[in-house]
Amino acid sequence: MIKKGQVSTEYLVILAVVLVVALVVVFLVGGFSGLGASSLETQSKNYWAGASPFAIKTFKASGTDMQLELTNNELERLTVTAITIDGASVFSTSTIFDSGESQVLNATLAATCGTVGDPFQYENVRITYAKGDITGMTQMGVKPLVGKCS
Repeated sequence: MIKKGQVSTEYLVILAVVLVVALVVVFLVGGFSGLGASSLETQSKNYWAGASPFAIKTFKASGTDMQLELTNNELERLTVTAITIDGASVFSTSTIFDSGESQVLNATLAATCGTVGDPFQYENVRITYAKGDITGMTQMGVKPLVGKCS
């Protein structure tokens, strides 16, 4: 014979088991996706593609050469005056970007990237720019540039 409170207790136990299983599945699916090098590369590309005022839509490194496709996401004309990576100047030519304009900039890295397929990670990306008469404005990247040498 089933007691009055037994059904409620069984229901709560089954609900708790289902919740625990759901949490384990979410952890396994979401938890492991952030561990690999390819995940860091994807996070880096996603971050920089949506950055503002300048987005870096694509980037690739080969030897000491790096190509950066920058897009001005502001409504005003901006002028890139310098780019530094890990404290080293890699680009120093004043380049004007109209609103929404994209350009590929060729930068020179301080050290060789490596052989084709080797991973790279460049920290502390800083873009210095001018907006109208205001010069010396900077955009600092929260995420590094992560990719593979080409």
